Amino acid sequence: MRRLLHLVNESSLWQLTVALMMTVLLFGVGYALAAADGLLHYTYGDSTQPGFLDSLYFSVVTIASLGYGDIRAEGWARLLVSLEVVSGLSFFGLIVAKVSSLKQDYILQRMYGEAIDGKLARFVGQLEEQRTFFRTTTALILEGDTSPHLTKAFRRDTPGSTFFSQYRQLLGDLSDLMVFEANNHALFNLVDDSRLEATYDAIRGVMRRITLVWEEDRELAKQYVFGTNSAELTGICDLAEKIALLERPAYTNGDVVAISNAVVDLSHRIRTEVIPRL
Repeated sequence: MRRLLHLVNESSLWQLTVALMMTVLLFGVGYALAAADGLLHYTYGDSTQPGFLDSLYFSVVTIASLGYGDIRAEGWARLLVSLEVVSGLSFFGLIVAKVSSLKQDYILQRMYGEAIDGKLARFVGQLEEQRTFFRTTTALILEGDTSPHLTKAFRRDTPGSTFFSQYRQLLGDLSDLMVFEANNHALFNLVDDSRLEATYDAIRGVMRRITLVWEEDRELAKQYVFGTNSAELTGICDLAEKIALLERPAYTNGDVVAISNAVVDLSHRIRTEVIPRL
């Protein structure tokens, strides 16, 4: 019984409809055999035996519980009628339940999708704040508009106090959310591509800025920006790649694919060009 309930639950509305039509056809064949045995008759004075089309019509009328009475069954054919009536009630009950379930699932998906979208929107806001802070601070340092000794954003005076450690933690929280939702098929099917694009673009901005800072002045960047943050940079690259490569076959938007590819390429550059020289 449990296996049957699971099978019904997994069946689509189209599959249930096909099963209903097949049931009508099979019972129609049974009524045709009953007619050949003289067990199916017209009620209103027609002495001829019902043919196959009439038997199929009787099957439709019976499974729908219409009961027109223009054709009647006798003998063992009445058992077929009883079985088909029960089958019809079961099928129509299942179809109504499935339609209601589909509507409920749609509403729940909309609500859940909006909740995930809201969470991603908050992450995007935080990522953009981090990108703006990193770009502004590194520009001031490299352009000599502020003394590198006056900012503690990149100095490891205390564990977890640098920009890179905080950014790594932010990416870790984002990765946990996206991986969980993707594994439950509730990310790429529900969240709009524009939200995913904004998420990847915010990550790409920081990764790109890291490579630009390194290219502009390696010695100054090494001394006052990256310092001893190689482990944090490695973790950032790991998480950025994990997010960018998540459910790659599910991407259908070319812009999302392009940005995710850029994140992977930038991560590779940071691994090969920046981290080994720190």
